[in-house]
Amino acid sequence: MRDIILIDLSSIAHPIWHMSGAEPDPNAASQKIVARVRSIATDQPHVAVCCDKGKSFRHDITPTYKANRPESDATLRHQIQLAVEILQADGFPVWAVPGFEADDLIASATVQALNDEETTVAIFSADKDLLQLVGERVRQVSTINGVVYDAAGVREKFGVSPSEMRDYLTLVGDAADNVRGAKGIGAKTAAELLERFGSIDNLYRDMREVGVVSLKFTPSRVTALREFEPLYPQTRELITLRTDVDLPFAQLFDTRTPKDAGTFGMDEDTTMDTKDETMPMPTAPPPMTKFAEQAPAPVETAAPVKAIATRSEVLPAPAEWERGLEPRSMTELITLAKCLFESRLFSAYGTPQAVLSTLLAGRELGMQSMAAMRAIHIIEGKPTLSADLIRGLILRSGKAKYFRCTERSATSATFVTKRIGDPEMSLTYTIEEATAAGLVKEKSGWVKNPADMLVARAGSKLARLAYPDVVHGIYTREEIEEGREVAA
Repeated sequence: MRDIILIDLSSIAHPIWHMSGAEPDPNAASQKIVARVRSIATDQPHVAVCCDKGKSFRHDITPTYKANRPESDATLRHQIQLAVEILQADGFPVWAVPGFEADDLIASATVQALNDEETTVAIFSADKDLLQLVGERVRQVSTINGVVYDAAGVREKFGVSPSEMRDYLTLVGDAADNVRGAKGIGAKTAAELLERFGSIDNLYRDMREVGVVSLKFTPSRVTALREFEPLYPQTRELITLRTDVDLPFAQLFDTRTPKDAGTFGMDEDTTMDTKDETMPMPTAPPPMTKFAEQAPAPVETAAPVKAIATRSEVLPAPAEWERGLEPRSMTELITLAKCLFESRLFSAYGTPQAVLSTLLAGRELGMQSMAAMRAIHIIEGKPTLSADLIRGLILRSGKAKYFRCTERSATSATFVTKRIGDPEMSLTYTIEEATAAGLVKEKSGWVKNPADMLVARAGSKLARLAYPDVVHGIYTREEIEEGREVAA
């Protein structure tokens, strides 16, 4: 499957803007907006950023649309424009079409994407209107709290299916856009009506043909619905997403190349001449052994870890060729962090200082710089590692005589280990424990690959229990993300 990411830029920009008022840097908002988009786009090749542009066609339907909003702050518009320029320089497709809102662009792109049966769509927005698009191959990720909405999630949250969201929002209205719904019809009542009748059209048809007495409507509900009947077509038109916006959709599949890509290397046609002879480009070094597969070093031969140098103090050069380019002073480490951040490969970290912190965390664990950047993920401000890598750290430390999985099934997983000088320890994690913790959800990894999830959880738990001095209490990325979902 090919996953497309569609980002509603306004949904990211406005919360950041409101929280950046005390920042001393006047461009802090644009920098945070860019960092957020880069974070979403990490490891995702097909990403488009969608923006509003001018007044939408909905203002022609009624001048009251969004009339409750003050004129957009010129400073905010400037920060958004700065962010757009940086994202365009990053190579992102940034779409804005006069007369349409970002929601319409996202809806149009989603419809085009679904023409390919092998394509899925992830929409990053906090806008409820876009939940109309959610389906088997479309999900929405809230830019406010990270909650992922599939069809089941929409029904659980609002009591209606995604296909009923348009009529749901028509009935309840949208205060943020100054779109008024039926007076006295709240979220619960709207969901009940749509559950019973399926659509607003069916509701009014039955009111006419069956009669309100037979439908057992209260007088207040009858009054509210009859007053709303001549208004609902216009309200629904305001809520309806346009799916016919002309977009350069093919840009999604172009290689995302920063405009200044040549800054960090030569152009393809550039050659270096010495005495009229063309020098060949250096060949890549042989592939490195996966970190988790390295053999554990015996305790007596393991090199002691020296504290990271400060200022101009230089560490002894490592003997192994693969560590020959590792930083040997804090100055070199800071320089490397800046270069890695500016390369945009790791710009999702937000700042060069965050990259530096990750490098330091990796150094503490005895990892090379690039291995640390690939393996350590910062989730909610906490460094995380994969379960395989945590086990690899233990085996490489030389402190474990063995650390192995002795049971693996869809219902339980067991690991046993013997730390040198300590008795054997074992830990079993069961699907019942995962269910009780709220981890087993529809379409989650716990449903699709329960044995793998149990192995990862059992191994990481035993690792922290038996080798706290090796893993330093680090959790796996999945544990942090699952904890956030359960809390949500």
